Amino acid sequence: MREALLKKRLHCGAITTLSLGAISATGVLSYAQSEAFQPYFGSLDPLLATVLITVLGFISLYVLHSRGGFQVFMGRQSLRGVIVSAVMATLFAISIIFIDFSIGFPKGINVPPPQSLLFYPAIAYVAEIVFHTLPLAILVTVFTLLFKAPCPNRFLWLCIGLAALLEPSLQVFWSSAQEPFSWFTLYVGFHIFAINFLQMIVFRRYD
Repeated sequence: MREALLKKRLHCGAITTLSLGAISATGVLSYAQSEAFQPYFGSLDPLLATVLITVLGFISLYVLHSRGGFQVFMGRQSLRGVIVSAVMATLFAISIIFIDFSIGFPKGINVPPPQSLLFYPAIAYVAEIVFHTLPLAILVTVFTLLFKAPCPNRFLWLCIGLAALLEPSLQVFWSSAQEPFSWFTLYVGFHIFAINFLQMIVFRRYD
């Protein structure tokens, strides 16, 4: 009983810490009248958008924990997940840097420092909820209702695959709307899909 309560506190503490960090970073940039969030939130106030998305994050993570067996924080086992994530992130970074040097991404797509130090952690938090935890929680809920029981593992992997398709599909659509479809756009789509898919596998196995 005590161990279960401790785990619950650790889960809530981890989510709360990440949420407050993202909201604080967004608040500072909003106070500084930064336009970094404008391409993503449009006319919606960035701080309000982040707070609303945070609420969705709490709900989706609760659903994934209770119905899909996903863990938010697993103590010492988290270290192994961090190491696996760091290795994969490095490999993905090397490949995309090579593509950038050989073909080149459009200029001006990145937020420059010092704003980037606050912007990218905040927008990454938002993206994790919008593109990963929320759609995954919806899919897991659908399969749970269908089977009247926690989502079976074989369908859980299907949910992960479908959720991983959302962000690359939007990326390919937006890129194709701005310029003719190319193999470069297709590669970026596959690259993002691979990141998303492996990222959710790490989430499922570790935390």
